[in-house]
Formats: sequence, C-alpha cells, structure tokens
Amino acid sequence: MRLGVLLCLLLLPALAQGEGRYLVGRLVALEPQGGVALVEVGGRRLPALLPVDGGQYRVGQRVVLYQEGGRTYVTEPDRIPWLLGLLGLFAFLAALLGRGKGVRGLVGTFLSLLVVVYFVVPRVAAGGNPLLYAFLGSLGVLLLTVYLVHGVNRKTTAALLGTLASVALVLLLALFFTRVLRFTGLASEEALLLRQWGGVDLVSLFLAGVVVGALGALTDVTVTQAAVVQALAHANPRFGLGELYRRGMEVGYDHMGSLVNTLVLAYAAGSLPLFLLLTKDPTPLRFLLNTEPFAAEMVSMVLGSLGLLLAVPLTTLVAAWAFQGGKGGPPEAHGYPH
Repeated sequence: MRLGVLLCLLLLPALAQGEGRYLVGRLVALEPQGGVALVEVGGRRLPALLPVDGGQYRVGQRVVLYQEGGRTYVTEPDRIPWLLGLLGLFAFLAALLGRGKGVRGLVGTFLSLLVVVYFVVPRVAAGGNPLLYAFLGSLGVLLLTVYLVHGVNRKTTAALLGTLASVALVLLLALFFTRVLRFTGLASEEALLLRQWGGVDLVSLFLAGVVVGALGALTDVTVTQAAVVQALAHANPRFGLGELYRRGMEVGYDHMGSLVNTLVLAYAAGSLPLFLLLTKDPTPLRFLLNTEPFAAEMVSMVLGSLGLLLAVPLTTLVAAWAFQGGKGGPPEAHGYPH
C-alpha cells in the first residue's frame, strides 16, 4: 500500500477544498495552556493556534503554518532542512565510498523516483489501471537503474531478464491470491480515502504495491548472481550450461537465505503498528489474522520473498546460458571500470 500513500500525498493538494495556504514561520512566544503561539512570518508577527498537543514546540523553532478563514494554525515542525541535510549526508557518503558506481546509483535512484512520480502516479490518478502502469514504470526503473549503474553488457542483461521473469511470476501469483482471498483493497486508511475520491482500482493498486515493493531487493540479488556466474565462466571457460548453473547456485543459496530474511524483516518493520494491534485487540488471533489488513500484509511479505526465491535460479539460468564457454570475457571487460 506504499503506492497508495504516495498517490494520496500527490493528489491531496489538487483535491483540497477552500482558499487556505501554507507558510513557513518561526515561533516567537508560546502559551501552551491557551493553545496559542506568536509566530513571525515575513517580518510580521501574528497569533497562531497550536495543535492539541503543543508540548513538542519551542521558541525559535521553524514551523509550517496554515492560514484559512482569517486564522493561522501551526501544523507541523519544519522538517525540510533536516531532511535535506540527511539526504546530503547520504549522497556524500555514497559518492565517497561507492565512487563512480555510487554516483550513478544516486542518479538512477533519482530518475526512478521521477518515473514513479511523473509517469505512474499521474496516470493512476487519471483513472488508469494501477497494475499496468506500475509494471511499465517498473520496467523503466529497471532499465534506468541496472544499465546506468552497471553498464550495458551480458551481465546486466541477464540480471534484467531474471528480474522481469520473477516479477511476472509474482504478479501472476498475486493476481491469483487476491482473487481467492477476496481482497477489496480497503486494507488501510489511505485506501479508504482513495475510495472516497473515486476513480482508482484499489485491488490493482495493492497488486502494484506488491510488485514495486520487491523491485529493489530483486535487482540487488540478480545483478550479484549474474556477476558470480560471469566470474565462474571466466575462471573456467570449459564450464557448460549445467555446470555453471550448479556452481552459481552454490552461491545463490546463500543469497536466498539472507535476502529473504532481510525482506521479511523490512516488511515486518513497516507493519509494526499493525502487529501491535495483536496485543491490544480482544479478537482471537485466528480471526484477527483473517482480517484484510493483516492478510494483505502477509500476502505482500510472502510474495515479495517468493520473488527473491524465484529470481535467483532464473537469473542463474539466464546468466549461465549467456556466459557458457567463456562468452562475454572477464568481468572487467564490459561496463564501467571499478
């Protein structure tokens, strides 16, 4: 449902009613008991209403304000400067430690986000099928990230084909299980809001989220697995398809064990608030797990992990075919220099 959250955030400004506007100001004085603050905006000072819990604010803090109907409201702390600082730190360390590939990885990530924000989301918001455009967007993301970061060569092409094959199989499984489980797509507050706005196929949106959510981990494991097969083929050009596949899978089994665990923990961490309901809700566990919010998270977690399990042998097979007999040369002969 992460795609649903992004869709909500991008549609909200267009669908908001009224003539209100957002501003950024600085807190000059606070009256927490009265729920009022004095804020400075553009050289002017004016009163603003604090949220019900005003304890998180302090004098001198930059805040986001909302003005409507002659009143000013303090809505949130201004987090953008700190977020930009964190992103800057990440970009600096990626460029410093990853060198050329780190920089290309940053560029690929940025372009991938542009594909999602300016290609996928607008078309879904206009009533397009979320599943179709998420799949097309995923293809664009893969082409940008894999070829930009790792170069155009046999290794990256094998990784791309293995990723696409596993995504297609996960998509087929997701289509089957969403039908037999009778999902409505109404597994979150964001989905309920989208239903009120109308024009979005919520079940397809859920399926799209499953596919897009597994892409990052899939790309990582497929590129690594293709590189392993390439190194094996170069070390012994006499290895045929079967031998390359067998030896490549010796490393692939380790990838499968570690990355499946990583993906499951990533999904579980994102669902902690939902899991906490297990300790608060009086509903018996068997019936609580049967509800759509829990069932949908479990389906996303399992299908994403299945994608990883399928990606390793598929990519190994494609790479073994591409590099058998020492075809493709040594790993350094193609792509960008290390």
